[in-house]
Amino acid sequence: MKKNLIRTGTAIITTAALTLGAVTPAFAAVSGDTNASGSFDLADVVAFTQFLTGDENALNDPAAADFNSDGKLNAKDLTLMKRALIYGQQGSGNDDPPVTTDDTYVTQITYAASSVTLKNANDEVVPAASASNVTVENGTVVTVTKPTSDGTNDFGDINVDGECANGQLKVNVDEATYATGQVTINLRGVTLSNSSDSPIYIEQIADECVITVKNGTTNTISDGTSYTNADGSQGAIYSLDDLKFKGKGTLIVKGNAGDGIVGKDDIKIWNGDLQVTAVDDGIRGKDSIRIGDPDDTDYSTLSVKVVSTGGDALKTTNDTADSGKGYIKINGGTLNLRAENGDGIQAEQEVYINGGDLTVYTYQGSNYGSSTGSTGGWGGGMGMDGNPNKTDISAKGIKAVGLYDEAGTTWQSMGNIYITGGTLSFDTSDDAIHCGGNLSVTGGVMTIATADDALHSDHTLTIGTQNSGKYDDVQILVTKCYEGVEGVTINQNSGTVYIVSGDDGYNAAGGADGSGTGGATGPGAGWGQGGMSTSSGTLNLNGGFAVVNSANGDHDAFDSNGAFTINGGYYVANGQEPMDYDGTFTQNGGTYVTMTAGNTNLGTTYTFKDASGNAVITFKCAAGSPGISSKDNSTCFSGTSASGGTTLFGASNYPVILGGSVSGGTQVTGSASGGGQPGGRW
Repeated sequence: MKKNLIRTGTAIITTAALTLGAVTPAFAAVSGDTNASGSFDLADVVAFTQFLTGDENALNDPAAADFNSDGKLNAKDLTLMKRALIYGQQGSGNDDPPVTTDDTYVTQITYAASSVTLKNANDEVVPAASASNVTVENGTVVTVTKPTSDGTNDFGDINVDGECANGQLKVNVDEATYATGQVTINLRGVTLSNSSDSPIYIEQIADECVITVKNGTTNTISDGTSYTNADGSQGAIYSLDDLKFKGKGTLIVKGNAGDGIVGKDDIKIWNGDLQVTAVDDGIRGKDSIRIGDPDDTDYSTLSVKVVSTGGDALKTTNDTADSGKGYIKINGGTLNLRAENGDGIQAEQEVYINGGDLTVYTYQGSNYGSSTGSTGGWGGGMGMDGNPNKTDISAKGIKAVGLYDEAGTTWQSMGNIYITGGTLSFDTSDDAIHCGGNLSVTGGVMTIATADDALHSDHTLTIGTQNSGKYDDVQILVTKCYEGVEGVTINQNSGTVYIVSGDDGYNAAGGADGSGTGGATGPGAGWGQGGMSTSSGTLNLNGGFAVVNSANGDHDAFDSNGAFTINGGYYVANGQEPMDYDGTFTQNGGTYVTMTAGNTNLGTTYTFKDASGNAVITFKCAAGSPGISSKDNSTCFSGTSASGGTTLFGASNYPVILGGSVSGGTQVTGSASGGGQPGGRW
């Protein structure tokens, strides 16, 4: 018989049609004999390991390694093979070990007003005094004391349903006794509240506690308004060890005293509909918060909605250097985060956005202070950066704090943000994206409206990928901001950035950064959680497209406190001082247009054409004495009409069209102007 087997791994995926080899009659139908020796032993495990790590010729009979009969050869089969070798099991046909039955083992907990009913896998009632894996106190406080899996045996998940206004579900599985223990709790329509403790409390578990929210069920977990749990804190779901959420049902978590969900180690949210409200942080993980299983490709069943009225929506707190922890990673799903008095996402060390649909609202949104992006002059306003509408709280969309010295004043490391994909929408009172370290945006589509900066890095800010030649790999539309893109070193390599700003559009600024810190530095310094580097700024435009429209006043479209270099790409600078720099200006390539319209009445259509006359980019901008400088014989026309092509930001008032055909228009002539005046705010 033939079997199509796929080897899956991080580096290699191959498909081959393989024939199950004949084996000796005494060992027929025995799984694991990958070297066709007639026996299943350690040599087979070694051979399979070699195969998974890249040795195509390591197996004489690859089909014998398909322990779960799914047509794929991967780490799951290797795990089952090892178990089989140790415990004498042979190919169970699935990726779970055999279930160990025990009439005293509880697999069903049903809550009632003042009692619980316990049942085993045979649907038989188990008296609390006879239960081998749970204890019951005060009628409705149930503690799980043994794992549902110890790495070799599967004892059965624990199903939970019913309704109780003063109940608790605890997990306290001794880590020394069950060194690889895992507890899986299936929520099947439970409403569990507790006014004096965390309704779900994970005290200890060696591996992790898995909460599976079953499809078609709605489950609600809520705590009281004033209490202290065994850890001296509050949280409707509170775990001292690793915690994972999965399933396709709905879980509603209400943190009425403090946080909604707390994990003192790692929190994983793989799928399901998770709705969290909290008076402090919505979801707080010490070591990490990971949303979306990185091995999945379909995140259609993953939805996370968080409303925090007094803290951050998502937060991690580990500030131990070199720990590799304190991060937040989002791989997919639909996320709606609302932080009414805090940050949407705050990670102590790093943030990774790899995909998903993310919507973030903070404080009073971009209309905070009735901001229209007007200038506040040199140095005025609460933020000490000329922004009169600076908030006095941290209300950023995404923030990575970074690690500082013991005095808390000098940045040491981390504080990085990496955005590689996803659709992101921000409506924030404070910076939409802010980091104490480096900010890298190499993918994704963003729409930003903020009363402060759109993208801010205290160090290096990079947009796009070098030498990609693409205009759509990164798409950033800033419809409202005080400043658009700010960092000590700014590199744009590809992508499209469209900015409507009240002050500078791009600002490569050295020195103490008031927009970041309110004039202070360090992780606890006022609004920005850190100060910018003391080096002078550097602005490098290497590729892609950017257009900046600054409001009337003493504002720059592109501003560098140091060197300003254009190596390629297309750029439009509309501002009273279109292009400003303190150091040297060098144009090695690319094309740019400057204009001093001094307004954001963006009603004129422009088109850049390449040296062959083909339309490259069509966009809307103001009309105001444009001039052009080109190193690659490109041209620009105003008043054009475009058709076809690929439209970016099509649902907005500022569409950008890539390619297509263009008719009409007047060629922009004359020289580009602007530059050389004192740059920056200081």
